[in-house]
Amino acid sequence: MSNDFFTTSNRIKNTPFTSRNQKAGVKKYSVYNNTLLPTIFKSLKDDYLHLIKHVQLWDVCAQKVIAIRGKKALGIIKYLFCRDFTNVIPGRAYYAPIVNFEGGLLNDPVVFCVNEEHFLISLSDADLFNWTSAINHTKEYYADVSETDIITMAVQGPKSEQTMVKIFGEEIKSLKSFNFKNFVFNNEDIIISKTGFSKKSGYEILLSNPNNGTLLWDSIMEKGEEYKIKVGCPNLIERVESNLLSYGNEITNKDLPQDCGLGKYCNLESDYDFIGKTALLKKEEIGFNKTIYQIQFDFEEKIKPIFYSNLPIFKKEQVIGKATSIVWSPKFSKYIGFFIANKDVKHDLESHHILNKVKFEMYEIN
Repeated sequence: MSNDFFTTSNRIKNTPFTSRNQKAGVKKYSVYNNTLLPTIFKSLKDDYLHLIKHVQLWDVCAQKVIAIRGKKALGIIKYLFCRDFTNVIPGRAYYAPIVNFEGGLLNDPVVFCVNEEHFLISLSDADLFNWTSAINHTKEYYADVSETDIITMAVQGPKSEQTMVKIFGEEIKSLKSFNFKNFVFNNEDIIISKTGFSKKSGYEILLSNPNNGTLLWDSIMEKGEEYKIKVGCPNLIERVESNLLSYGNEITNKDLPQDCGLGKYCNLESDYDFIGKTALLKKEEIGFNKTIYQIQFDFEEKIKPIFYSNLPIFKKEQVIGKATSIVWSPKFSKYIGFFIANKDVKHDLESHHILNKVKFEMYEIN
Protein backbone atom coordinates (compact mmCIF):
# COMPACT_ATOMS: atom_id res chain seq x y z
CA MET A 1 0.00 0.00 0.00
CA SER A 2 1.32 3.44 -0.98
CA ASN A 3 -0.56 6.46 0.31
CA ASP A 4 -0.11 9.93 1.77
CA PHE A 5 1.08 8.52 5.10
CA PHE A 6 3.70 5.89 4.26
CA THR A 7 4.93 3.73 1.45
CA THR A 8 4.71 0.32 3.08
CA SER A 9 6.90 -2.65 2.31
CA ASN A 10 7.71 -6.02 3.81
CA ARG A 11 9.40 -4.07 6.62
CA ILE A 12 6.31 -2.00 7.45
CA LYS A 13 3.20 -4.09 7.86
CA ASN A 14 -0.46 -3.35 7.37
CA THR A 15 -2.92 -4.98 9.79
CA PRO A 16 -6.26 -6.70 9.20
CA PHE A 17 -7.84 -3.42 10.30
CA THR A 18 -5.89 -0.97 8.12
CA SER A 19 -8.80 -0.69 5.67
CA ARG A 20 -11.15 0.06 8.59
CA ASN A 21 -8.81 2.81 9.79
CA GLN A 22 -8.72 4.29 6.30
CA LYS A 23 -12.51 4.20 6.07
CA ALA A 24 -12.73 5.95 9.46
CA GLY A 25 -10.58 8.81 8.16
CA VAL A 26 -7.21 8.20 9.80
CA LYS A 27 -4.98 11.22 9.25
CA LYS A 28 -1.64 10.11 10.66
CA TYR A 29 0.23 6.91 11.40
CA SER A 30 3.34 5.98 13.31
CA VAL A 31 5.41 2.83 12.85
CA TYR A 32 5.49 0.61 15.93
CA ASN A 33 7.20 -2.78 15.87
CA ASN A 34 7.44 -2.36 12.08
CA THR A 35 3.65 -2.15 11.91
CA LEU A 36 1.29 0.73 11.11
CA LEU A 37 -0.20 2.29 14.24
CA PRO A 38 -2.77 5.10 13.82
CA THR A 39 -2.05 8.23 15.86
CA ILE A 40 -4.66 10.81 14.79
CA PHE A 41 -8.13 10.62 13.27
CA LYS A 42 -10.03 13.93 13.48
CA SER A 43 -7.43 15.84 15.51
CA LEU A 44 -5.36 15.10 18.60
CA LYS A 45 -7.65 17.21 20.79
CA ASP A 46 -10.93 16.05 19.23
CA ASP A 47 -9.86 12.40 19.53
CA TYR A 48 -8.98 13.04 23.19
CA LEU A 49 -12.30 14.72 24.03
CA HIS A 50 -14.20 11.81 22.49
CA LEU A 51 -12.09 9.17 24.27
CA ILE A 52 -12.64 10.60 27.76
CA LYS A 53 -16.43 10.78 27.25
CA HIS A 54 -17.45 7.84 25.09
CA VAL A 55 -15.85 4.68 23.64
CA GLN A 56 -13.33 3.99 20.90
CA LEU A 57 -12.14 0.93 18.98
CA TRP A 58 -8.38 0.79 18.40
CA ASP A 59 -6.20 -1.19 16.03
CA VAL A 60 -3.23 -2.13 18.24
CA CYS A 61 -1.92 -5.06 16.23
CA ALA A 62 1.46 -3.31 16.50
CA GLN A 63 1.64 -4.80 20.00
CA LYS A 64 3.36 -7.94 18.73
CA VAL A 65 2.94 -11.05 20.88
CA ILE A 66 5.58 -13.66 21.76
CA ALA A 67 4.48 -17.05 23.11
CA ILE A 68 6.56 -19.14 25.53
CA ARG A 69 5.47 -22.73 26.13
CA GLY A 70 6.88 -25.79 27.85
CA LYS A 71 7.77 -27.25 31.21
CA LYS A 72 10.48 -24.61 31.72
CA ALA A 73 8.34 -21.69 30.52
CA LEU A 74 7.99 -20.24 34.03
CA GLY A 75 11.72 -20.66 34.59
CA ILE A 76 12.67 -18.51 31.62
CA ILE A 77 9.98 -15.93 32.49
CA LYS A 78 11.47 -15.60 35.99
CA TYR A 79 14.97 -15.20 34.56
CA LEU A 80 13.97 -12.73 31.84
CA PHE A 81 11.93 -10.28 33.94
CA CYS A 82 12.81 -8.23 36.98
CA ARG A 83 9.26 -8.49 38.31
CA ASP A 84 8.72 -11.30 40.81
CA PHE A 85 6.91 -14.18 39.09
CA THR A 86 7.18 -16.62 42.01
CA ASN A 87 3.44 -16.86 42.55
CA VAL A 88 1.91 -16.41 39.10
CA ILE A 89 -1.82 -16.88 38.72
CA PRO A 90 -3.40 -18.15 35.48
CA GLY A 91 -5.76 -15.53 34.10
CA ARG A 92 -3.62 -12.64 35.32
CA ALA A 93 -1.82 -10.10 33.13
CA TYR A 94 1.35 -8.57 34.56
CA TYR A 95 2.95 -5.27 33.59
CA ALA A 96 6.58 -6.38 33.66
CA PRO A 97 9.63 -4.33 32.65
CA ILE A 98 12.54 -6.31 31.26
CA VAL A 99 16.16 -5.13 31.56
CA ASN A 100 19.55 -6.04 30.11
CA PHE A 101 22.55 -7.23 32.12
CA GLU A 102 23.43 -3.62 33.01
CA GLY A 103 19.91 -2.95 34.31
CA GLY A 104 18.84 -0.83 31.33
CA LEU A 105 15.25 -1.19 30.17
CA LEU A 106 14.74 -3.27 27.03
CA ASN A 107 10.95 -3.29 26.93
CA ASP A 108 7.93 -2.89 29.20
CA PRO A 109 5.43 -5.50 28.00
CA VAL A 110 2.36 -7.06 29.53
CA VAL A 111 2.81 -10.77 30.32
CA PHE A 112 -0.30 -12.98 30.16
CA CYS A 113 -0.11 -16.12 32.28
CA VAL A 114 -2.30 -18.69 30.52
CA ASN A 115 -0.82 -21.32 32.85
CA GLU A 116 2.63 -22.09 34.27
CA GLU A 117 3.63 -23.72 30.98
CA HIS A 118 2.17 -21.07 28.65
CA PHE A 119 2.82 -17.31 28.64
CA LEU A 120 2.07 -14.56 26.13
CA ILE A 121 4.23 -11.42 26.04
CA SER A 122 2.52 -8.37 24.48
CA LEU A 123 5.35 -6.04 23.46
CA SER A 124 5.93 -2.33 23.47
CA ASP A 125 7.93 -0.82 20.60
CA ALA A 126 11.18 -2.78 20.82
CA ASP A 127 12.22 -6.20 19.55
CA LEU A 128 12.32 -8.91 22.20
CA PHE A 129 12.06 -12.11 20.17
CA ASN A 130 15.77 -12.42 19.32
CA TRP A 131 16.77 -11.59 22.91
CA THR A 132 14.32 -14.14 24.34
CA SER A 133 15.34 -16.84 21.87
CA ALA A 134 19.04 -16.32 22.60
CA ILE A 135 18.54 -16.46 26.37
CA ASN A 136 16.33 -19.54 25.99
CA HIS A 137 19.07 -21.53 24.27
CA THR A 138 22.11 -20.06 26.01
CA LYS A 139 20.69 -20.84 29.45
CA GLU A 140 19.36 -24.21 28.21
CA TYR A 141 15.69 -23.70 29.05
CA TYR A 142 14.76 -25.01 25.61
CA ALA A 143 11.22 -23.73 25.90
CA ASP A 144 9.17 -23.19 22.75
CA VAL A 145 9.61 -19.46 21.98
CA SER A 146 7.66 -18.20 18.97
CA GLU A 147 6.43 -15.04 17.32
CA THR A 148 2.67 -15.46 17.10
CA ASP A 149 0.11 -14.32 14.53
CA ILE A 150 -2.04 -12.89 17.32
CA ILE A 151 -3.79 -9.65 16.40
CA THR A 152 -4.99 -7.21 19.03
CA MET A 153 -7.74 -4.65 19.15
CA ALA A 154 -8.68 -2.45 22.09
CA VAL A 155 -12.03 -1.09 23.25
CA GLN A 156 -11.29 1.94 25.40
CA GLY A 157 -13.26 4.68 27.13
CA PRO A 158 -15.83 5.08 29.92
CA LYS A 159 -18.54 3.37 27.82
CA SER A 160 -16.38 0.39 26.89
CA GLU A 161 -18.08 -1.97 29.34
CA GLN A 162 -21.58 -1.27 28.00
CA THR A 163 -20.30 -1.87 24.48
CA MET A 164 -18.61 -5.16 25.33
CA VAL A 165 -21.65 -6.44 27.23
CA LYS A 166 -23.68 -6.06 24.03
CA ILE A 167 -21.48 -8.70 22.37
CA PHE A 168 -20.13 -10.92 25.12
CA GLY A 169 -22.83 -10.67 27.78
CA GLU A 170 -22.82 -9.81 31.48
CA GLU A 171 -19.80 -12.03 32.18
CA ILE A 172 -17.57 -9.25 30.86
CA LYS A 173 -18.41 -7.23 33.98
CA SER A 174 -16.61 -9.76 36.18
CA LEU A 175 -13.23 -8.97 34.64
CA LYS A 176 -11.00 -7.07 37.06
CA SER A 177 -8.09 -4.84 36.11
CA PHE A 178 -5.17 -6.81 34.62
CA ASN A 179 -7.19 -10.03 34.49
CA PHE A 180 -8.29 -11.90 31.39
CA LYS A 181 -10.68 -14.67 30.37
CA ASN A 182 -11.30 -16.84 27.35
CA PHE A 183 -14.41 -16.14 25.32
CA VAL A 184 -15.67 -17.68 22.08
CA PHE A 185 -16.36 -15.63 18.97
CA ASN A 186 -17.41 -17.31 15.73
CA ASN A 187 -16.04 -20.67 16.93
CA GLU A 188 -12.64 -19.22 17.90
CA ASP A 189 -11.28 -19.08 21.43
CA ILE A 190 -10.18 -15.50 22.06
CA ILE A 191 -8.69 -13.68 25.03
CA ILE A 192 -10.28 -10.55 26.50
CA SER A 193 -8.27 -8.68 29.12
CA LYS A 194 -9.07 -5.67 31.29
CA THR A 195 -6.04 -3.78 30.01
CA GLY A 196 -5.19 -1.04 27.53
CA PHE A 197 -2.97 1.97 26.90
CA SER A 198 -5.30 4.49 28.52
CA LYS A 199 -6.61 5.26 32.00
CA LYS A 200 -10.23 5.59 30.85
CA SER A 201 -11.09 1.92 31.42
CA GLY A 202 -11.24 -0.62 28.67
CA TYR A 203 -10.36 -4.00 27.22
CA GLU A 204 -7.92 -5.62 24.84
CA ILE A 205 -8.97 -8.52 22.61
CA LEU A 206 -6.41 -11.05 21.37
CA LEU A 207 -7.28 -13.46 18.56
CA SER A 208 -5.55 -15.16 15.65
CA ASN A 209 -8.01 -15.41 12.76
CA PRO A 210 -7.94 -12.14 10.77
CA ASN A 211 -11.35 -12.88 9.23
CA ASN A 212 -12.84 -13.21 12.70
CA GLY A 213 -10.98 -10.06 13.61
CA THR A 214 -12.72 -7.98 10.98
CA LEU A 215 -16.08 -9.60 11.78
CA LEU A 216 -15.64 -8.71 15.45
CA TRP A 217 -14.45 -5.20 14.56
CA ASP A 218 -17.60 -4.55 12.53
CA SER A 219 -19.79 -6.05 15.25
CA ILE A 220 -18.24 -3.81 17.92
CA MET A 221 -18.77 -0.74 15.74
CA GLU A 222 -22.40 -1.73 15.18
CA LYS A 223 -23.18 -2.55 18.82
CA GLY A 224 -21.34 0.53 20.07
CA GLU A 225 -23.21 2.96 17.86
CA GLU A 226 -25.66 3.89 20.64
CA TYR A 227 -22.64 4.79 22.83
CA LYS A 228 -21.20 7.06 20.13
CA ILE A 229 -18.34 4.71 19.34
CA LYS A 230 -15.61 5.86 16.96
CA VAL A 231 -12.48 4.31 15.56
CA GLY A 232 -9.58 5.77 17.52
CA CYS A 233 -6.05 5.13 18.70
CA PRO A 234 -3.78 5.64 21.71
CA ASN A 235 -3.96 9.37 22.39
CA LEU A 236 -0.89 11.42 23.31
CA ILE A 237 -2.84 13.93 25.42
CA GLU A 238 -4.60 11.29 27.50
CA ARG A 239 -1.38 9.30 27.85
CA VAL A 240 0.68 12.17 29.23
CA GLU A 241 -2.12 13.45 31.50
CA SER A 242 -2.38 9.90 32.89
CA ASN A 243 1.41 9.55 33.36
CA LEU A 244 1.61 6.55 31.02
CA LEU A 245 5.17 6.18 29.79
CA SER A 246 6.10 5.12 26.27
CA TYR A 247 9.14 2.98 25.59
CA GLY A 248 11.38 4.74 23.09
CA ASN A 249 9.99 8.15 24.03
CA GLU A 250 10.36 8.57 27.80
CA ILE A 251 12.36 5.44 28.54
CA THR A 252 15.19 3.67 26.70
CA ASN A 253 17.88 1.11 27.48
CA LYS A 254 19.87 3.91 29.10
CA ASP A 255 17.30 4.12 31.91
CA LEU A 256 16.91 1.87 34.94
CA PRO A 257 13.40 0.96 36.13
CA GLN A 258 14.10 3.04 39.25
CA ASP A 259 14.85 6.10 37.08
CA CYS A 260 11.33 6.29 35.73
CA GLY A 261 8.94 5.25 38.46
CA LEU A 262 9.02 1.54 37.59
CA GLY A 263 11.05 0.37 40.60
CA LYS A 264 7.91 -1.14 42.15
CA TYR A 265 7.89 -3.68 39.31
CA CYS A 266 11.52 -4.67 39.99
CA ASN A 267 11.88 -7.07 42.91
CA LEU A 268 15.50 -7.06 44.07
CA GLU A 269 14.54 -9.06 47.18
CA SER A 270 13.56 -12.17 45.22
CA ASP A 271 15.42 -15.36 46.19
CA TYR A 272 16.33 -16.20 42.58
CA ASP A 273 18.51 -14.59 39.95
CA PHE A 274 17.27 -12.66 36.93
CA ILE A 275 18.93 -10.71 34.14
CA GLY A 276 20.21 -7.39 35.47
CA LYS A 277 19.76 -8.23 39.16
CA THR A 278 23.48 -8.07 40.00
CA ALA A 279 23.90 -4.69 38.29
CA LEU A 280 20.79 -3.25 39.94
CA LEU A 281 21.85 -4.45 43.40
CA LYS A 282 25.20 -2.70 42.98
CA LYS A 283 23.44 0.50 41.93
CA GLU A 284 21.05 0.17 44.87
CA GLU A 285 24.04 0.24 47.24
CA ILE A 286 25.12 3.55 45.74
CA GLY A 287 21.56 4.83 45.65
CA PHE A 288 19.13 5.36 42.80
CA ASN A 289 19.39 9.10 42.26
CA LYS A 290 17.07 9.68 39.29
CA THR A 291 13.31 9.94 38.99
CA ILE A 292 10.73 10.99 36.43
CA TYR A 293 8.65 14.14 36.56
CA GLN A 294 5.60 15.46 34.79
CA ILE A 295 6.45 19.02 33.81
CA GLN A 296 4.01 21.84 33.05
CA PHE A 297 5.07 24.76 30.85
CA ASP A 298 3.95 28.37 30.96
CA PHE A 299 2.77 28.53 27.36
CA GLU A 300 -0.68 29.40 26.11
CA GLU A 301 -2.37 26.92 23.78
CA LYS A 302 -2.57 29.45 20.95
CA ILE A 303 1.22 29.80 20.82
CA LYS A 304 1.58 26.25 19.42
CA PRO A 305 5.24 25.61 20.19
CA ILE A 306 7.15 23.27 17.89
CA PHE A 307 9.03 21.17 20.44
CA TYR A 308 6.70 18.19 20.78
CA SER A 309 9.41 15.53 20.77
CA ASN A 310 12.33 16.88 22.78
CA LEU A 311 13.11 20.12 24.57
CA PRO A 312 16.50 20.67 26.24
CA ILE A 313 16.41 21.40 29.97
CA PHE A 314 19.21 23.56 31.38
CA LYS A 315 20.75 24.08 34.79
CA LYS A 316 23.18 26.99 34.85
CA GLU A 317 23.41 26.95 31.04
CA GLN A 318 24.33 23.25 30.95
CA VAL A 319 21.98 20.75 29.31
CA ILE A 320 20.98 18.11 31.86
CA GLY A 321 18.31 16.31 29.85
CA LYS A 322 15.35 16.66 27.53
CA ALA A 323 11.62 16.91 28.11
CA THR A 324 9.61 14.45 26.01
CA SER A 325 6.05 13.95 24.71
CA ILE A 326 5.10 17.60 25.15
CA VAL A 327 1.47 18.31 24.36
CA TRP A 328 -1.34 20.74 25.27
CA SER A 329 -3.42 19.43 28.19
CA PRO A 330 -7.09 20.48 28.41
CA LYS A 331 -7.10 19.10 31.96
CA PHE A 332 -4.31 21.37 33.20
CA SER A 333 -4.70 24.15 30.60
CA LYS A 334 -0.95 23.98 30.04
CA TYR A 335 1.58 22.23 27.86
CA ILE A 336 2.82 19.17 29.73
CA GLY A 337 5.46 16.48 29.20
CA PHE A 338 7.92 14.19 30.96
CA PHE A 339 11.46 14.70 32.23
CA ILE A 340 13.90 12.21 33.80
CA ALA A 341 16.40 13.95 36.09
CA ASN A 342 18.45 13.62 39.24
CA LYS A 343 16.33 14.02 42.35
CA ASP A 344 18.33 17.05 43.51
CA VAL A 345 17.88 19.26 40.42
CA LYS A 346 14.39 20.62 41.00
CA HIS A 347 15.61 24.20 41.37
CA ASP A 348 17.26 26.73 39.07
CA LEU A 349 16.16 24.94 35.92
CA GLU A 350 15.03 26.44 32.65
CA SER A 351 14.28 25.38 29.10
CA HIS A 352 14.86 27.24 25.87
CA HIS A 353 12.38 27.46 23.02
CA ILE A 354 13.29 29.47 19.90
CA LEU A 355 15.99 31.26 21.91
CA ASN A 356 13.53 32.26 24.63
CA LYS A 357 13.59 30.97 28.19
CA VAL A 358 10.56 28.94 29.21
CA LYS A 359 9.36 28.58 32.78
CA PHE A 360 7.90 25.31 34.02
CA GLU A 361 6.90 23.36 37.11
CA MET A 362 7.87 19.76 37.95
CA TYR A 363 5.80 17.10 39.72
CA GLU A 364 7.33 13.75 40.65
CA ILE A 365 5.45 10.74 39.29
CA ASN A 366 4.95 8.00 41.87
